[in-house]
Amino acid sequence: MGIRGTKALVTGGSRGIGHEIAKRLVAAGVKVVVTGRNEDTLRPAAEKIGAKWLAWNIADIPAMQGNFDRAVQMLGGIDIVVSNAGVLTPRHEWGMGMLDLTEEEWDHVMDINLKASYFMMQTAVRHFYRNSIPGNLLNIASVAATEPYYGPYATSKGGVVGLTRGWGRQFASYGIVINGIGPGPVATEMNNWHEGDSMRHDRIPTGRFGTVEEVAGLAIYLLSEEASQIIGQTVIMDGAYDIK
Repeated sequence: MGIRGTKALVTGGSRGIGHEIAKRLVAAGVKVVVTGRNEDTLRPAAEKIGAKWLAWNIADIPAMQGNFDRAVQMLGGIDIVVSNAGVLTPRHEWGMGMLDLTEEEWDHVMDINLKASYFMMQTAVRHFYRNSIPGNLLNIASVAATEPYYGPYATSKGGVVGLTRGWGRQFASYGIVINGIGPGPVATEMNNWHEGDSMRHDRIPTGRFGTVEEVAGLAIYLLSEEASQIIGQTVIMDGAYDIK
């Protein structure tokens, strides 16, 4: 299965899903730069998998273009972007926790999950379009986007799904492939799962958390030549979690 590109930027690549996707890309022969806000964790994570690294606060929109250009220089080009960076405020996403959400908490989640995703998409697609690059862009959304929206996380990921559809359709004729993945609960620190914890999850019909390896495997497929006719889709990967 051939990857549709040779130089990739992966945001939020120091751990979890982003790190595993970057690892798989490197193993496939792709040159990769991973980003994250904390240089102390980002550098060893990148070095461990043979990727380059760039400390980057993805929510700093005025710095977006400059950081993207630095990543281009580091790799000698970019034709794959995996927009993965995201945050979650669990106590506000379901039930009555929404009644205590503050404006600051709302803005924090929306700035990273939706606003930064939009401007990353804009920056990446502008780069592809203006340089006639048949690029790939993959947004990491969430199965939460398919559920009733209570808090900013699900709302932000619903926005990402909509943008993926719209931009995917708009730029398909230029050879630019835009898709997404909507994972269900995955065994990561964001979901309060830590190495050695049980994989059991009673709300998932398959009985367990998903794994970063499973999400990364789907990501590699969606970034491959074989998936080039899949456009504007967010593929749900949740062990039937959201099937009612």
